[in-house]
Amino acid sequence: MKLTSSDKVAVPQKRPYIKKGFYHARLAEIRPKKNESKYGKKIVLIFDIIDQRYQKNGKFLQLATEVYSEYKQDDGSYRTAITPNSNITQVFMALGWKFSNQGLDTNDFIGAEAEVLVEDYEYDYTDPATNKTEKTKASTINDVNPWVDEQPDIVEEKIEG
Repeated sequence: MKLTSSDKVAVPQKRPYIKKGFYHARLAEIRPKKNESKYGKKIVLIFDIIDQRYQKNGKFLQLATEVYSEYKQDDGSYRTAITPNSNITQVFMALGWKFSNQGLDTNDFIGAEAEVLVEDYEYDYTDPATNKTEKTKASTINDVNPWVDEQPDIVEEKIEG
């Protein structure tokens, strides 16, 4: 068996870390996850965090979340994960989708805004310069909710006459 080789190497980078909380976000990109998990296939949703504090060189900080798009069946085949109560359905409904048996075109939602819950987690980071490994924190999107633009409450006065 002949295998191909490549001179490309992965450059370890520190993952972004921001304070936990709710943030205004915009869906920037959707791509399939390269490695299939034990339970099926996932897609990665990458969001721009729309916050001036996290903007650098005109670009917003990006964070990602993963959702199953297909579940693996016992016989090795796949079935859709898009059902009325699934996580992927809840995410896209938060982005403005109305559930339909006609399917879902995820590209229609690029640019859609949402409120995302950012949580943190720990991971092992190896510094390529020193080869020293340390535990460090990074951020991830834990939940996606509909974006409600916060506008001041308008109080209507009832005029009697």
